[in-house]
Amino acid sequence: MKALADTLKDLAAPTTSDSVWTQACFSGSGPADLERWRQSGGKIYNGKVRDLVITPQKVLMIHSDRLSAFDRFIGYVPFKGVILTHICRFWFDSLRQVVPNHFRSSPHDRVLEVEPLTPVKTEVVVRGYLAGSIMRAYDAGEREFCGVKLPDGLRAYQKLPEPIITPTTKAAAFEHDENTNAADLIANGVCSAAEWQTITTMAFRVFQHGQTVFAKAGWILADTKYEFGRDASGGIKLMDEVHTPDSSRLWESATYAGRCSEKLAPIMLDKENIRRFLMDQGFSGHGPVPQVPRAEFIKLALIYLHVLEALTGEKLQVNPTKAQTLTSIL
Repeated sequence: MKALADTLKDLAAPTTSDSVWTQACFSGSGPADLERWRQSGGKIYNGKVRDLVITPQKVLMIHSDRLSAFDRFIGYVPFKGVILTHICRFWFDSLRQVVPNHFRSSPHDRVLEVEPLTPVKTEVVVRGYLAGSIMRAYDAGEREFCGVKLPDGLRAYQKLPEPIITPTTKAAAFEHDENTNAADLIANGVCSAAEWQTITTMAFRVFQHGQTVFAKAGWILADTKYEFGRDASGGIKLMDEVHTPDSSRLWESATYAGRCSEKLAPIMLDKENIRRFLMDQGFSGHGPVPQVPRAEFIKLALIYLHVLEALTGEKLQVNPTKAQTLTSIL
């Protein structure tokens, strides 16, 4: 076993061959795994970055190393799936006393076994700061977002008067989510008014818990997205992923005030680093995806690993020579 940080630094060497790089990147479940799961009665769903194996008794969430941005496939980040699996395990365990969630166990470094839920088909985006798409829209003059009005005079990256929720529709993989609001979700039968009240209460509770934990690590949880589902009795539970650098904006708190006073973006510990690289190349979701240098993928992997290890206080160990195949886990 070897510290993953050292493995990633080895991969960053200019002499790393294409075959070594490919071996380090897990593209997803292989044909043999998928066929075996199908024969065992599992339904397969391939998402942007995860594969799901669904049976009546359980769901397996398999984290690949695929990276998406602007709803497009960008490339592979070595061992990203391993890191995200461990981050999700940490948060689901941490949240057991906060809200009910679907996590059961982790039978593999890339796999979460979770309770089957019927998804509430919306992404619940909780925002504590003016950032991302709403910052760009706010700068363009918009003040109402998904039924929530923001006051005049806010500055880029400023903390909002209070956290808000800007829900989106839940699109298929690599299709665009669209902004929506509570009234439309209820009118379209996505959830009932009572369910939406439960979901928003739970989302704010989870967000507050996340901000508290991240603050102890020296970071700001600026915004994030949650997903919820109904269990067999109709109860609402948190599902999908929680507080990962794939689904959240994380900023370094020590330099936040100084950088904002100089009208600079906060130091970011999330996928926004790749988004900014792509935007610098003139790409924001349309046209051919620019080629991203391996160094950018390694940089992102090290950021994600830093988040995990700061949360857990442990160094993640991997076997870099072991083939990244999934054992019989169904």
